[in-house]
Amino acid sequence: MRAVALLALGLVLSGCAVGGSKSTTVTVTRTVTSPAGPKKPPAAEAETAFVKYYGIPVKPVMKLDAKRYALTIKPEFFLVGVTANVAFAAGQGNACQPLECPAAEDDRWVIPAGTENLTFILPAKATGTVLTPSSQGLGLTTITEAQLAAVVGGTKTPKLLEPLDSGLWVTVNVDTVTRFAQQFQP
Repeated sequence: MRAVALLALGLVLSGCAVGGSKSTTVTVTRTVTSPAGPKKPPAAEAETAFVKYYGIPVKPVMKLDAKRYALTIKPEFFLVGVTANVAFAAGQGNACQPLECPAAEDDRWVIPAGTENLTFILPAKATGTVLTPSSQGLGLTTITEAQLAAVVGGTKTPKLLEPLDSGLWVTVNVDTVTRFAQQFQP
């Protein structure tokens, strides 16, 4: 009986030797060429592509080189609807249920969005619109990045309907401005 137990133990420890398995390790090396040109941005950059920021331009707009400026804005939240109404009421020291809050003046409320200014690259190809007087009262004039830099710096051309303190919407791809538009404030 002892011999049978030892034989059974030997078969178990040896992997049962019946229909045993064999492992083989194979290493494969491949050479892959990457396509030339721009690479796909990392996930974090993809999440910041074509984001809109709102704020007041900070003087001066610095010229970085022949083709780029550095545009800095003091960021603000431009709130509308229920969000504006609740923030407006809170700013007045009033508590209310969101759908019962009194309407914010002009259906909008602008509040600071932090303590840090935001700086973006403003390339030579960027254009945008500013508010200018027209025969209908309000006109939109397309300007270049150089003209925006000059207007932020205090130039009087083009003649603005209201100062840039009314705010500027900046559409940004990662860190580079692709478009800008002055906000009308009644």
